[in-house]
Amino acid sequence: MGDHTEAVSIDYDPTVLSYEELLTEFWAGHCCDSINRGRQYMKAIFYRNDQQQQLAEDSLRDEAQRAGKRLEQVTTSVLPVNHFTYAEAYHQKYSLSRSSEVRLYLEGIYSTGKEFADSAVATRLNAFLGSGMKKDWPTFLEQLPTYGLPDSLRDSIAATAQSRL
Repeated sequence: MGDHTEAVSIDYDPTVLSYEELLTEFWAGHCCDSINRGRQYMKAIFYRNDQQQQLAEDSLRDEAQRAGKRLEQVTTSVLPVNHFTYAEAYHQKYSLSRSSEVRLYLEGIYSTGKEFADSAVATRLNAFLGSGMKKDWPTFLEQLPTYGLPDSLRDSIAATAQSRL
């Protein structure tokens, strides 16, 4: 498979969501002492600067203590971001694969896989149509008309969202 680790890169606005809040969300769905199954699937928090490193290390220590684990038992690493490579196109926005009509439409709009992966609209649709956490369906429905989708797709997505309210 190669010498790599599969990871998610998150672009966020720190005036809306802090790195600490991202770490809180990470720990809400992550077990700090689960078994690593090789480099490809290792558990890690990546940081881009000294402040993020300190926050990540502090959160790891706090999580270990909360879980009643010694630091030696923790298998989650805190590592610098060295190089990030986008995954193959079929891995991007995976939840949209279950909504093939929406995915095909969006892939037709963006000329490269990177543009598709970086698209805010594709990201939001992927999160809401997938299994993202803490979905705010009323806000999603309010914003949906601004996504520039054809009426038929927008109406289909809106019907799905309405059924989940």
